[in-house]
Amino acid sequence: MGFDAATSTLTLDLLATTGFGCLMVFLGKAIVRRVKPFQDWGIPAPVVGGLLVALILSYLKITGLFAVQWTSTLGSHLMNLFFTCVGFGFSKTLLERGKKFCAGIALSVLLLVLLQGLLGMFLAQMLGLHPLLGIQIGTGALAGGVGTTSAFGPVYEGMGAVGATEIGVSAATVGMILGSLTGGPLAVMLIKRYKLKADPQDGALQAGGSEEKTALDTGKLLSTICMITIIAACGIPIYMLLSMIPYIEMPYFIGCLFAGAIARNILEAFHVDIHLPEVETVEHISLDIFLAITIMTMDLSRITNAVGPMLIILFVVTIATLVFTYFIGFRMYHGDYNAACMCAGLIGMGMGSGSNAVANERAVMDKYGYSHIAWILYPAFSVLCVDIFNPLFMSLVPGFLGLGG
Repeated sequence: MGFDAATSTLTLDLLATTGFGCLMVFLGKAIVRRVKPFQDWGIPAPVVGGLLVALILSYLKITGLFAVQWTSTLGSHLMNLFFTCVGFGFSKTLLERGKKFCAGIALSVLLLVLLQGLLGMFLAQMLGLHPLLGIQIGTGALAGGVGTTSAFGPVYEGMGAVGATEIGVSAATVGMILGSLTGGPLAVMLIKRYKLKADPQDGALQAGGSEEKTALDTGKLLSTICMITIIAACGIPIYMLLSMIPYIEMPYFIGCLFAGAIARNILEAFHVDIHLPEVETVEHISLDIFLAITIMTMDLSRITNAVGPMLIILFVVTIATLVFTYFIGFRMYHGDYNAACMCAGLIGMGMGSGSNAVANERAVMDKYGYSHIAWILYPAFSVLCVDIFNPLFMSLVPGFLGLGG
């Protein structure tokens, strides 16, 4: 940790960055608590606090007054723990209850990838850009995120799409913000329009119930943290095997997600006591801090060089994504309260990442009630689908259409 007076850059170490992220969780919750529209429209509190800092620091960096160099590696670790907990919710009972949704989820993700990719490519050609830049800004940035655009950027640049990496990462940054700000409100619109109610039976399935009814056990909490960390580590070889599949860019946390699902069903088969309230606690803590760190450390100054055409494409594709989710996705998910919550997840996943999906869903559920299918099944299964369909589309379509010359 130190300050470079020559460049006016403050470097924060791991502890300072994490502490600042936790502060943004408090700040976001305080703002949401005092701003009723944020509560009514399901805006995640960590996004509010983190985005405020990202905007201020990006402005200071652009003006040359001040810059911050973060050490955000703990955010990635917390993300892996979070998705391990999500995978841990994949019990055999849940899969039996949710199997009727799986085909709809998979088809909706496939259609969204095609919509974003083809529309982005068409708009790029209309604006005089290389069509591969349209794919990067469309499905690459939105359904794929920063990791996907970073992976495919050099490939597309080799095909003639100059600046594919920088533009893709910038678009993914903006897309993550838009996904966080629009997913909750869209779900609330559906809930209010169709007067949807949460299933009271789902409340009994929520791990630990409400905070007021559940007293955490410190010994169980310690055991749970150790168990989740061990399971997450067991996801490393799973990730290594999955990453060997041609044409598919698997994110690291996919291994953790699968490890969590496998471990849950093994433990249940051997009748091992599972401390679900403590698992839920680890899950929520990991999500809030990870999301705050991710949002606040975004360098929004990187989008200044590609604002024009990139924002036009993003705007049109975002509107198309929202319209698709509202009119098609909702019906594909059976048109009930679960569907509305899953639509919040589809916007988060389809315009940011799996963590955005669950953050959007939880913001809605905190206000309108718990949905077990949306919380446990949807994020994990939709992320798996997008991590298969999206890289395949981005890998195969350029060659199929003869692009890259």
